[in-house]
Amino acid sequence: MHITYISSYVPRKCGIATYTRDLAEESEKSGNEISVVAMENLVIPNTYSKPVARTISQHNKSDYTRAAASINKSSTEIVHLQHEFGLFGGEGGNYILLLAKKLIKPLTVTFHTVLLTPSETQKKIIQELSRLSRRIIVMDEIGKERLVSVYGLNLEDITVIVHGAPIIDKADAQGSKKSIGYPDKFILLANNLLSRNKGIEYGIEAVSKAVKKIPNLLFLVVGETHPLVKTEEGESYREELAEQVKNLGIEENVVFRNEYVSKEELKTILSAADIYITPYLDPQQITSGTLSYAIGAGKACIATEYIYAKQILKNSKGVLVPFRDSDSIAAALIELFENPQKKLAIETRVGLLSQEMSWFKVAEKHHEVYKKIALAENDVHIRTADFIDSPADIDYLVHLTNKIGVVQHANKLFPDLRHGYSTCDNARALIVASHMYKKYGNGEFANLIKVYADFLKLAQEQDGKFHTFLNAKKKWDDQAGVTDGYARAVWGLGFHLYKNPEHSSFKEVRNLFEKAMEQMPNIIDLRTAAYSILGLYYYIKAVKNEKIAVRLATKHLKKLAEFLKKAYDENKQQDWNWFEEVVTYDNFRLPQSLFAVYLITKQEIFKEIAKDSLKFITACNYDEENDYYDFIGQDGWHSKTGKKAEYDQQPLEAAGVVDANIFANQALKESKYVEEANRAFEWFFGNNRNHRSVYDSTSKGVADGLTLRGVNANQGAESIICFLISSLALSESNEALIFKSKKPNVVTAEIKYSTPAAHTIK
Repeated sequence: MHITYISSYVPRKCGIATYTRDLAEESEKSGNEISVVAMENLVIPNTYSKPVARTISQHNKSDYTRAAASINKSSTEIVHLQHEFGLFGGEGGNYILLLAKKLIKPLTVTFHTVLLTPSETQKKIIQELSRLSRRIIVMDEIGKERLVSVYGLNLEDITVIVHGAPIIDKADAQGSKKSIGYPDKFILLANNLLSRNKGIEYGIEAVSKAVKKIPNLLFLVVGETHPLVKTEEGESYREELAEQVKNLGIEENVVFRNEYVSKEELKTILSAADIYITPYLDPQQITSGTLSYAIGAGKACIATEYIYAKQILKNSKGVLVPFRDSDSIAAALIELFENPQKKLAIETRVGLLSQEMSWFKVAEKHHEVYKKIALAENDVHIRTADFIDSPADIDYLVHLTNKIGVVQHANKLFPDLRHGYSTCDNARALIVASHMYKKYGNGEFANLIKVYADFLKLAQEQDGKFHTFLNAKKKWDDQAGVTDGYARAVWGLGFHLYKNPEHSSFKEVRNLFEKAMEQMPNIIDLRTAAYSILGLYYYIKAVKNEKIAVRLATKHLKKLAEFLKKAYDENKQQDWNWFEEVVTYDNFRLPQSLFAVYLITKQEIFKEIAKDSLKFITACNYDEENDYYDFIGQDGWHSKTGKKAEYDQQPLEAAGVVDANIFANQALKESKYVEEANRAFEWFFGNNRNHRSVYDSTSKGVADGLTLRGVNANQGAESIICFLISSLALSESNEALIFKSKKPNVVTAEIKYSTPAAHTIK
């Protein structure tokens, strides 16, 4: 596998550069091809060699887009970004979004810092990078919890992989002490690029107190001043520390090694150390490479109570001390010196932890993530096609259905009866049940047809109007009308008549439909007209041998078609071939309905409007550069002069694309429309702006949409029904449904639900 890392990189003196080098080297040992795009700060220029393929100058915007273009053209299979706000240019480091948005290759991101109180810009950067990535990695559970609670990300998108560490042989600690020149010293080690948040002054103060009990104590402070700190304040912090040592009279007990040591030399120094210390001052720090290295060396560690230390040293794997408390540091140091058994016990526990933190294990866990991303990326087309070609599984729809009808909403996977039932959902569910009964003809689907048809019967008033919302107390929350609920009921009833003319419910369903036709002159809404046309289309095909019925239905159909045509003529302008001034929701049903009109009437004008409006609405909702459908979101829609809203995106839009293109293929006899329908269905499987599967292969349900945070974890009725309608329509259109037996298993959910399902409806 070819992996490209975007990060700071050695020889740049930076903790993330070291981290990426170690991860990249271990990845390469496993046979992967490695490339690095190195983040470069011109204040501290470096000369790079392989595996660095190119650099990005931190504050040069064009470098980011050029790097994305280069990666897209390369053989890279996975791009792994190491994120730290200070590495990137722009406000809060937002230039990195220029690169991420242009990437075609799959991206994963490791967040090295997850702030508890981010600025709005910082929060947006984290959210956008998370949306653009296939997987998010953090190094501890606290970071994971913050991404969910503070940044609103989905728990399922986040993987915790601990910071890696080299495994260092402890056997020759005395030899290591000799090699660095301190054979007789009890060594307290701190290894950092020096800056004021490292708290070294408290370690020095502690040494001045502990040296009375530990005469051979040596505090070895390894590391030069952080290059960026040096450009801002020179060596003032180091000079202050040296002055502190002098004032305390402990020059023999504190040694500053002012250099950035090599990896191999660091291993020797760590081997020589008796105790490692990180007296950091930031309580919110969620990673520490140097502490991880010390654990890899199996050392007893003293650390202040910052987040990473509390997590990694819990259960007596180290000693935690309060912030800015030299007395506590001194006491801990003395206790470990005077109680070698306690020190040995800590080292033993740390030794077990270090095995899990070895770079081999850490790289292995990264490879598991990479493989899953690559698999999902490479087989989205195959998985989608295989799903369409397989027998439909309606178990989740059954799960949401009781004796009244299909429950409108779900709290994650659980039916939420508080919100009652929707006529729209039950009408669409009738379409699914009718499809299934036509294909398989078994009694379960007959039961479902009865449930959904009975709901529509309950929803209809004597004048033909329909209620839309039935509450949990089985009371209607609205006045019956000629709205979306009415129109989708007409659609569902008409479809059932067309699909199953021999079904026992045909006469009763026809009565409901024909009663609804009486209200068609009162339709004043475009989508109500469109869905009613679709219902009429199916009704006409169902009663095609009855001239009077066909004549009346066709009259209604033509009148509604003229209503849509008038709206189109009034709103159409150059580059705006649409029926309204603002593109809102469920848009593809409008051109679909006019294709249906053409198929009945053969009037060319309706075919042309349908064709032109489908082309327009597709352009509004399709991202050609990334080759996926990017639907207009609910949060603002899309006006003639404005930018389209990105979120929330709903499954009903994808279902509309599928149906509209299937009808376009029937009307225009061009197979490209079937291809377009299949491409739209891939939206459910992750070919979308969030790179997340909306279909849940475990529950067999569908998330309620794409959001800024990823996917909406709730799996309500509209989502699964729209998905199933699309799947069944594509199966039929592609003529590729595979029958493995005379009675294929159509209910194969891998989980068991705790609520009664429609299987049991009598």
